[in-house]
Amino acid sequence: MKAIIENLHTLPPTRLLYRLQELFQQWGIYKQRLIVNHEGENYLIACDEEAFVVYRLLPAHGKSPGAPGWPVCLLTANTMADECSPPHDGEDHFASRLSLADWLVIIEEFYGKT
Repeated sequence: MKAIIENLHTLPPTRLLYRLQELFQQWGIYKQRLIVNHEGENYLIACDEEAFVVYRLLPAHGKSPGAPGWPVCLLTANTMADECSPPHDGEDHFASRLSLADWLVIIEEFYGKT
């Protein structure tokens, strides 16, 4: 995983997604929907043939149907975006402020088998 993080900004999205798919397969969590709690917030994390996504989930109370949360990190074969990518409003209290590299470290803590 260290090599992926070190090359995060030099790999094209297609290659980066492929490397994450390999990593998730090694960890035995490829094509699974995972729920991770970080700093009191729940996030759905998934990696499959289409994308790697981290989705912040709204608390169960007051949740409106069809709007369970929002993506905070997304990697597809064409693009990479996270809440640390510009533009970012520093006053956005709902932002996770975590980069793709941060999410990989968090996921490894929960699921990584290195």
